[in-house]
Amino acid sequence: MYACAAALWIAFSDRLLGSLVRDPATIIQLSAYKGFFFVVVTSGLLYLLLRRSVAIIEAGFAALETKEIERRRHEEERIHAESIIAHTDDAIVTCALDGAVASFNPAAERLFGHRASEIVGRPMAILVPEPQQRRLEAILASITDGERVEHLETELCHRDGSRLPVSVTLSPVRRGPERAVRGVSAIVRDIAARKLTEAALLRSEERHWTTLESILEGCQILDHAWRYVYVNEAAVRHNRRPQAEMLGRTLQEVWPGIEATQVFGLLEAAMKERVPCLEEVEFAFPDGSTGWFDVRVHPIPEGIFVLSVDTSERKRAELALRELNENLERKVEERTVALAAARERAEAADRIKSAFLATMSHELRTPLNSILGFTGIILQGLAGPLTAEQVKQLGMVQTSARHLLDLINDVLDISKIEAGELDVRFAPFDLRAAIERVTSVVLPLATKKGLDVRLEIPDGALAIVSDRRRVEQILLNLLNNAIKFTDRGGVTLAVALEREEGGDTANVGRLARMTVSDTGIGIDAQHLELIFEPFRQVDSGLQRQHEGTGLGLAICRRLVGLLGGTISVASDRGKGSTFTVVLPARS
Repeated sequence: MYACAAALWIAFSDRLLGSLVRDPATIIQLSAYKGFFFVVVTSGLLYLLLRRSVAIIEAGFAALETKEIERRRHEEERIHAESIIAHTDDAIVTCALDGAVASFNPAAERLFGHRASEIVGRPMAILVPEPQQRRLEAILASITDGERVEHLETELCHRDGSRLPVSVTLSPVRRGPERAVRGVSAIVRDIAARKLTEAALLRSEERHWTTLESILEGCQILDHAWRYVYVNEAAVRHNRRPQAEMLGRTLQEVWPGIEATQVFGLLEAAMKERVPCLEEVEFAFPDGSTGWFDVRVHPIPEGIFVLSVDTSERKRAELALRELNENLERKVEERTVALAAARERAEAADRIKSAFLATMSHELRTPLNSILGFTGIILQGLAGPLTAEQVKQLGMVQTSARHLLDLINDVLDISKIEAGELDVRFAPFDLRAAIERVTSVVLPLATKKGLDVRLEIPDGALAIVSDRRRVEQILLNLLNNAIKFTDRGGVTLAVALEREEGGDTANVGRLARMTVSDTGIGIDAQHLELIFEPFRQVDSGLQRQHEGTGLGLAICRRLVGLLGGTISVASDRGKGSTFTVVLPARS
């Protein structure tokens, strides 16, 4: 371009000079100036041309360098992105607009159980359960329009067919200068552990609320504006109004004028000072009734947590108990005075009864002894001969009189014992001789019934210190009882001298154990304690087979007690009884 301009300049400039100037010398001079000017202009143009060429070359090199830098940067970014995708814990799956899987990172292989080589190129729908595939198509359509879906919680399919709870973020993939959507990228996060934790938290929360609803304590939550947030069933009963009247309303709206009550002061202290409070308070309800409550208030982030226990019943019981206690001393004093008077009357009556029985016993024994004496004289024939029938009838009179005398003697003994007038006299005596005397008395009765009487007495002296008469009375009563209630077999009296438990050689023989055993009718276990009570007999009906007053065993126990010993019984119904008397021998 510049060469053409120079040629045109030379041609037109010469013609222009020839037409304007006719003087040759002037033309030569002007030609010289024109040549110099041409050289200067040409040099300037060449300079500009060279600068422009250099600038163009420099710009070309700069453009090449920029493209290389950009290429390297994109390569580094690609490598970095591939490294992140390969090492991230989240599964990353990309697919084309037709739904075919384009990439499948290692985390996706671990999550879904598919290898990348197996899944790339196949439809992404194989990872989605069939019921959700229509939903997937709609979502992919929205993504291709440039939208983004974040944290979509759904279920996808594992290779083994199981369902995977996941959170999915879907983004459009843009490429090219126009940044057109070329596909979809899915970041998939396994939320199975989170779901289990959420389920556990939900169950725990359900148990928590169920517990609050089922406990007997009233539970209420009030926020910082004094608004009811939660009220359980027990609190509904304590407030005596339904939840609908409380939830969402303030304490002051539900209970007008509550600011002047003791319970509000307790709640206010916990709300403002943020410290737990505990107090038993009385609350007056609008209907005029009152109730007592143990109230505990705890500050919580939402406001205050109020626990209440209805103690109204306990308070009423305490008031009733206090009133009862106030009257108790007076009643006890009155009752004590009455009992003392009754005891004095009973003791006086008992003394009169004992004195009466003793007097009557003496009065009855005197004529009975006369009857026995005269009957004996007549039976001996001292008043003349008797017929057989007379002897029989007088024998019956004598037997009845002796039985009546025994009864009177028993009544007299029990009366003296109860009146504390029966004396015991301790003196040394031979226990063997006492046993022989008692045995000789009961032997005729045993022989008459065909019973054997056995004695088991150790050899040697049986000297003891006690009341001989009372010991013989005890043995006589026990032997008579054994013979009376035994129809077959026999009666055994066993005697042994023993060392008292914890004693030593010097104290050998301090206890005398006497045992009376029989093979009679025996006694039921439930009657064993009754037989030692006065006037008590096991066979106490009108049709009883064995006569007696029921005083023999009662006298035995009282006498054994006076002698410092013990008496016990063991028996089996139908097999017999064993009475054991243990007395201090004092030898």
